[in-house]
Amino acid sequence: MTDTMSPKARLNICTTCTASSTEGATEPRHGRILFDKMVENGALLDIPFEIRAVECLTNCKSGCSVALNGMGKWGYVYGNIDPENMIADLQELATKYAETDDGIVPWRERPESLRRNVIARIPPLD
Repeated sequence: MTDTMSPKARLNICTTCTASSTEGATEPRHGRILFDKMVENGALLDIPFEIRAVECLTNCKSGCSVALNGMGKWGYVYGNIDPENMIADLQELATKYAETDDGIVPWRERPESLRRNVIARIPPLD
């Protein structure tokens, strides 16, 4: 792993997440299931973003969680991602994010299932 960011946008998926609707940890974790499904789905398509597994985005009350970031782009943390039913929507959001210059996908252009799942928006590095 290098210290420099790739020019491609990145979808970071917390693999230690357990869905917020579940009591107690599961094996495999919901975040791992989400990551595996996104990688499998991404391998079938020409996606314009990287998919990376990360440990703990410290958003446990709103798991499953993901973060979108890219060079010169606003970053976003999303929570309450359903690893069974939001794969296509998450891929659509990450694609739209990757295709922006600044990382801002207008609210109405985001998949409806994800519009209200934003946890944080993080300014780009200068």
